[in-house]
Amino acid sequence: MNAHRLLRIGVTTLVLAVSSSLCAADGDAEWQKVTDVVEGIKNPKEKPNSREEAIAKLKTGLIEFDAAYAAAMKAAPANPARYEAALFEAMVGRAREIAGVPAPAKVAISIDDILKAEDAKPETKSEASLINVMESAEAAEGPGGDTAAWIAKAEKHLKDFPAEKMNKMVEGKVKSIKATAELKNKPLEMKFTAVDGREVDLAKLQGKVVLIDFWATWCGPCVAELPNVIKAYKELHPKGFEIVGISLDSDKAELEAFVKDKGMEWPQYFDGKGWQNEISTKYGINSIPAMWLLNKKGMVVSTNARGGLEETVAKLLAE
Repeated sequence: MNAHRLLRIGVTTLVLAVSSSLCAADGDAEWQKVTDVVEGIKNPKEKPNSREEAIAKLKTGLIEFDAAYAAAMKAAPANPARYEAALFEAMVGRAREIAGVPAPAKVAISIDDILKAEDAKPETKSEASLINVMESAEAAEGPGGDTAAWIAKAEKHLKDFPAEKMNKMVEGKVKSIKATAELKNKPLEMKFTAVDGREVDLAKLQGKVVLIDFWATWCGPCVAELPNVIKAYKELHPKGFEIVGISLDSDKAELEAFVKDKGMEWPQYFDGKGWQNEISTKYGINSIPAMWLLNKKGMVVSTNARGGLEETVAKLLAE
């Protein structure tokens, strides 16, 4: 998950998850303007009544921030408040995309600059370190990425900044990456009684290709992906393709009705705990849909099976 995902825009609210407030030096009017603009974006006096209005307010706020930030840097470039402003800037990448406000051509202060600065506040460095760690996670998990190096980096952050209030995010990602790495060493073990009473044991499914689908009825992307999953199941189940659903729902009746309505014939794990689902928590699942593919030996060969599912399964069946 990238750090810019900390920003959420809803229909009736606009919240920026930045805990630091800018501290303007006494008598420094320019930096006070930056403080005021940021506070206005974080906590607008009048809450927007629609997504469109929220985006319009965000656009205006970001344009004002850019102007105020540039003016403050010109007037008082050594003011310690520059680090809080730079931290804010680092957090709003996704917001700029949504509002259609490009970033200034030159970033005045980088995250690395904040981490190295002797006059930056400890809490500002803490948040900067958090952003640095989380932004590098995606690359670490991608092709050619070094997850071991990322884990070391994340654990150093946790040691250096133990009081950072968003450290649970880092801890969760560390757990997820470690769990994923362990999956490659032996066949996946999973055994439970499905919501419809069927007994599921992955050990007994070796010899087949299995999709482990972490999902929920309330998850829009999960529901959008469902037609592809059903199509692959109908085409390839007779050839040895199985699906095991891990539902993060909390309403059993709603899940059962949905499964029946959509014709989802495969077994579903359900414990009613939502995001605290025991199986998904065990493997550090923090976003859904999460689709894992197991080969005939029961080994996890993909933790991102969305897109081209039918073709991938067909290849695994042919092995």
